[in-house]
Amino acid sequence: MSSKSRVLIYGAGVIGSIYAVKFANAGHDVFVYARGSRLHSLENKGLLYIENNSVKKATVTVLDKVDHTSIYDYVFVAVRYEQIETALVEIAISNNPNIVTMVNNPKGYIHWESLIGKGRLIPAFPGAGGKIEDDVLHYALTPKIIQATTFGEVDGIVTSRLSALARLFKSSKTPYSISKNMDAWQKSHLALVIPLANGIYYDGGNTYTTAKNKNAIRMMSVALKKNFNSLKAKGIPITPTKLKIFCFCPLWLMQICLKIFCNTKLAETVSSHVPYIKEEMAMLEKAFNELIYTHNRDVP
Repeated sequence: MSSKSRVLIYGAGVIGSIYAVKFANAGHDVFVYARGSRLHSLENKGLLYIENNSVKKATVTVLDKVDHTSIYDYVFVAVRYEQIETALVEIAISNNPNIVTMVNNPKGYIHWESLIGKGRLIPAFPGAGGKIEDDVLHYALTPKIIQATTFGEVDGIVTSRLSALARLFKSSKTPYSISKNMDAWQKSHLALVIPLANGIYYDGGNTYTTAKNKNAIRMMSVALKKNFNSLKAKGIPITPTKLKIFCFCPLWLMQICLKIFCNTKLAETVSSHVPYIKEEMAMLEKAFNELIYTHNRDVP
């Protein structure tokens, strides 16, 4: 792969738009596939985003259909969990070898690989969040110490294509991390985000109001501890290892930390999409609970 990459972003929601902006601003050739009102907005206004309190436009090519004859260095699939299989079936028609799925996954990768062919999948997850308001992207990258964009091979081997993908992220000044066990990483991630999302849903507001809701903070803390202890009991590695803190951290301390975090601008930005993905989170929670709490009636 040359220093200038050719990238397709399949899905122009918040996550797809963030990486389109980052890659385009780094000088790569970026193509964005969109549908519906988002397609209309991109065709008429371009990919608008906020930077330094001003609205800017990223240089991308907007597509209203996927050209199956085109070859890209990487295809990033940035859709919701309930949309991923349809997207993979459509992408599978092409001969693109590197398909990066930026989607939560509690079930492993056997089925996804059966849809696109073995050896093409690169499971990943974004280290970013935000919202699209009045057709303008507002976003923030998650600090690496919390959660960088993470990716890896299904078998855990660090390949040349992962190294090339790392260079793509590095060129766009996007924090990244390579995982040698993406399956465990994604299960650990779901153990974390499901309680956080449910706390916001319980409160009915945003992260700032959730920070003031003692019941929501307590419920989040209890569910986090149960989730991670259940992962451990199932023999699923908790990764990254820093998340093991939820297994032994006292509930009172966890509640203090959650209250502080929920009251930050970072928490607000990276979770601003949560109210709009209730259906997706419900599906992920159901699949996660079926995996983790089989033969266990104590489901948080």
